[in-house]
Amino acid sequence: MLRGAIIGVGKIAQTVHLPAFNDERIRDRAEIVAAVDTNPESRRIAAHQFPHLHFYASTEEMLKQEDIDFIDICTTPPSHGELIEAAAQTKLHILCEKPFAASVQEAAHIAGVLRGMHNTLVFMPCHQYRYSVLWQHFLSFLHELAGSGCFVQFDVFRTEADPGLSPDGSVWRLDPTVGGGGILADTGVHYLYLTLWMMGMPLKVTARTHSLAFKGYNVEDTATVVFEFEKSLVEINLTWAADRRANSARIVNKDGSLVYDGESLVKCEGNKKEILVVPNASDKSHYV
Repeated sequence: MLRGAIIGVGKIAQTVHLPAFNDERIRDRAEIVAAVDTNPESRRIAAHQFPHLHFYASTEEMLKQEDIDFIDICTTPPSHGELIEAAAQTKLHILCEKPFAASVQEAAHIAGVLRGMHNTLVFMPCHQYRYSVLWQHFLSFLHELAGSGCFVQFDVFRTEADPGLSPDGSVWRLDPTVGGGGILADTGVHYLYLTLWMMGMPLKVTARTHSLAFKGYNVEDTATVVFEFEKSLVEINLTWAADRRANSARIVNKDGSLVYDGESLVKCEGNKKEILVVPNASDKSHYV
């Protein structure tokens, strides 16, 4: 049984990570025994919901007291690099929320630190979309197309920035020094790595950001990214300025299409139409 500590006990930790470790598919292999958060009110709230955990105000204090095998980083992005490096030096396995780095330079530094461990530990960023049945169907369909030209489109609509569970009501996603940007840096990260995973490296990338509805935001509420490949095009559309939450995606090719409308996945090839059963893209529980 692997023993771990969760660093940061905000919304993603309380509603996704900690419940996942209690899932019957995981709980006999790994457990969270400790939690760290610098905010005393966050610790108090989380301790009420998860009384079996040992709570600490700092990672340093926790590491002195606990015998653990891994950490699960759920803090805001600016602290990720420092925590990853500290865990690596302590020879702990690492699960880290996205993005694991705030810049290309920091990512390169972290990669160097991890390579220096010579494969003695596991580092896993939360790029969980790759493990979804939905996106694996998209990857398989692209393989079936065997490199012929196609158009891929992702549409991600939200009504606002996720407010989180900050005790003081602040929304860190609206602070560019914390989140690194708006919806593109937040939700958009998932679709950036999905594109690279499915399509490989592009020839050209173009991005545009806008503030359509929330003029008081210090970051963009809407973004469009276009990836150009030798034979294909990928378009990612993201907004916090929608009237409802919705996800959709499609691959269109002269020989067929694959279309996800937020509920069902429809595959068409010639006169053949097949409806594939997939989980809701917004349901985080199916990533366990």
